[in-house]
Amino acid sequence: MLKKFKAIKGKLSLFRHIQYPVREVDLRGTTYVFRELVGDDIKELLQVERLVYAGELPWTKSAFLSELYSRVQHLYIGVLFQERMIGFAGVRILGGDAHVTNIAIIPEYQGKGIGSFVLGELEHYARKQRCDRLTLEVRLSNRDAQRLYRQLGFISQAIKAAYYTEGNEDALDMVKYLHG
Repeated sequence: MLKKFKAIKGKLSLFRHIQYPVREVDLRGTTYVFRELVGDDIKELLQVERLVYAGELPWTKSAFLSELYSRVQHLYIGVLFQERMIGFAGVRILGGDAHVTNIAIIPEYQGKGIGSFVLGELEHYARKQRCDRLTLEVRLSNRDAQRLYRQLGFISQAIKAAYYTEGNEDALDMVKYLHG
């Protein structure tokens, strides 16, 4: 029975509607591949998390699978360089809200325009879904990410106390209004 399930699981992605076709994009003289994520990408997503979060795994395998196969409208984009997953980002659509659930770029590739680009892609998707706003949370200690989000038009809304279970850290709730 398990063998049959594994064989079918591998073919499920063939029946999924692809919302985001594979794209090669040149950012600052380097070509990256951006593509929609599927269940088979879990190992690479966990590896990116380990590199970004110093060995920690804020999202478990089951959390990623739940998101990737959710019936709630969503889009998860992976970033590859030389066929290696170096980052990812995801958004979930709930009514007029497009919520960035996760964004992670491994440290050696941060500051190269990848985060800005992938957030722009999520924003484009949110606009196509007729969302009014794009929201996210960010650790209070993550000043670099906050700076990037502000440069991209996000504003602070509130502080969510003890939002992150690791370290019991507060989160800054941010929003970008998508009028017009």
